[in-house]
Amino acid sequence: MSKEANKIVKVREVSATKSSTLSTYIDRTVETLKFSISTIKFPKELSGTILTTLILLVLGLLLILGNLSNTLNQQTSLIKQFYTNTESTVDYQHHVILSDYIKTIGNIVLADNSQTKLEKSAMIRAMTQATLQELDPESRRYVVMFLYDINLLKTSSKKQLPLFFGASLTNAKLQNLDLRYANFQGADLTGADLRGTDLRGANLENAILKHACYNNLTLFNQGFAPIAVGMKEVLNSRECFSASSHRIDYKNYGN
Repeated sequence: MSKEANKIVKVREVSATKSSTLSTYIDRTVETLKFSISTIKFPKELSGTILTTLILLVLGLLLILGNLSNTLNQQTSLIKQFYTNTESTVDYQHHVILSDYIKTIGNIVLADNSQTKLEKSAMIRAMTQATLQELDPESRRYVVMFLYDINLLKTSSKKQLPLFFGASLTNAKLQNLDLRYANFQGADLTGADLRGTDLRGANLENAILKHACYNNLTLFNQGFAPIAVGMKEVLNSRECFSASSHRIDYKNYGN
């Protein structure tokens, strides 16, 4: 077999070898370069210099690519870590705010003092609205549940101020809750998830319900038309979203 044929066989054998290591890849590249150069007619005194130069160029390029890859991986890791730490800090802050609110309101309700019920309601209303402004949609759910369970949301009390009048409950996760006779008068429920929620007897007068989600299990007062107030019917298999929720608005969820 001729020398040229031997070289071709060697190159093919090297090309057919599959390895993920950098050294194997470099060896294969060098062998390919050797064969390519050997087929070109160069003066003997220059062939060694040219081969060495090309090998150094390839090695330099591989080192540069390796450094760029490592740098990108490090930057990506740092960015992920930053956002993870940021989200953890925000979640902790929401937890502290919610815990302080529940403790404070509980003490106000249980306190036996000279304050009238109307005065207490005004104080609770101010604290509730300020707290809701600082919370995320999931935490807002627990505020509603807490106030409902301690009977501060019932519409039966005519002397009680509407706690949610002008309050922000946007995107609140209120699905599958029993909120019968709850007072949402004047509340901003834009984008709230109300799928499976029982709202029979609830006061929704002047409430903003644009893009709020409901389904066939949501119970309203007789004659209430959810579509007429801007609500959107969304299946349980899809995400509840609102036009103001940038995280999922682009997914184009629909009915």
